[in-house]
Amino acid sequence: MKGWNMFAEIKGLKKLGLNKSQIKRELNIDYKTVDKYWDMPPDRYAQLVKEAKSRRKKIDEYKDEILEWLRDFRDISAAQIYDWLRERYGKLNFKERSLRHYISDLRKEFNIPKVATERQYEAVDELPMGYQAQVDMGQIWLKNNYGGKTKVYCFSMVLAHSRYKYVLWSERPFTTATFIDAHNKAFDYFGGMPVKIVYDQDRILTVSENNGDIIYTEGFQNYIDIMKYKVRLCRAFDPESKGKIEAVVKFAKYNFANHRTIDISSLNEDCLKWLDRTGNGKIHETTKKIPAEVFPLEKEHLAPISNSFEKISSDNSLTYSVRKDNTVFYKQVRYQVPKGTYKPGKEVKLKTNDTHVDILDIETDEIIISHRISTKKGDLVKIIHPEREIHKTVDDMYEKA
Repeated sequence: MKGWNMFAEIKGLKKLGLNKSQIKRELNIDYKTVDKYWDMPPDRYAQLVKEAKSRRKKIDEYKDEILEWLRDFRDISAAQIYDWLRERYGKLNFKERSLRHYISDLRKEFNIPKVATERQYEAVDELPMGYQAQVDMGQIWLKNNYGGKTKVYCFSMVLAHSRYKYVLWSERPFTTATFIDAHNKAFDYFGGMPVKIVYDQDRILTVSENNGDIIYTEGFQNYIDIMKYKVRLCRAFDPESKGKIEAVVKFAKYNFANHRTIDISSLNEDCLKWLDRTGNGKIHETTKKIPAEVFPLEKEHLAPISNSFEKISSDNSLTYSVRKDNTVFYKQVRYQVPKGTYKPGKEVKLKTNDTHVDILDIETDEIIISHRISTKKGDLVKIIHPEREIHKTVDDMYEKA
């Protein structure tokens, strides 16, 4: 809202016979602003001013919190603040655009400038559903519980047509094994896999596996051969890797992860909620569509993965972190493990079949606990019989279940 003075100046210059382009230059304002108020009567403008004040009053409830974030994190975006408010308070009674204007005013009023950076992209044609995904990787320093900072590593995969995303965080650089595991989790999240995956060669070669070159290891080549998807390696200048899709890792780093305190288990759990809420839940700036609404159509065109999963590893296992509350978070369900299992950085392996999920020690392959699979999102599956907890075979447990 530009204010009554601007509105009056536009009307005054119009009466003098100036056209819209002349008024734009005279007042040094956007042409759309002139056009918006050109035929608007004063009573309608007064109503808009009243509505704007009402929206501002709603946001004022969060003013102190917003100011604290702006002062603590000078580079924070309005989009991230809007997401944080939604994360804390649920549905908000104002739009992100209103908050963006509100924050712009706060920055001016309290002299909290923000330095913006621009990244260039090249527009290319849309791709068919289910045809292509892009993998990107990155890293960011986050605060830890000891007052210092810890580097965490990010893996992302995004479907090119719907822009539906998956993001995974790790406290350690990705190796061939964890890189493959990240792919498995992404395919599991999507419920299928694309025909082709595009990799940014400059980034893939920087991950930690004998100084890089994960894409060329025998283990990963075997994975590609078994999963039977096509691979394309691209450099920074290639529009297929740089222009087709927005920088998903950058989006995840600075809209979700930035300014958080690291706990890798909760970071990944919160990231799944962020994907539902924002990463896949907001209108995409290029397509003008919500990825979560387009994805169900694209999912029908993805290749099935269940048979490939059984072939990819002799023990058909995936690696997961143990959370502080002694649970393992799998497919948005918490599975309880025995008290004392958790240690900082503790990981376990999961083996699944149609009815059960087995949680195993990652070093000894001994079964820690077996649970019946729950399909209810947010469910907590507790340990019922302590005698089933440790050093039991799968067959023993299933006979007693």
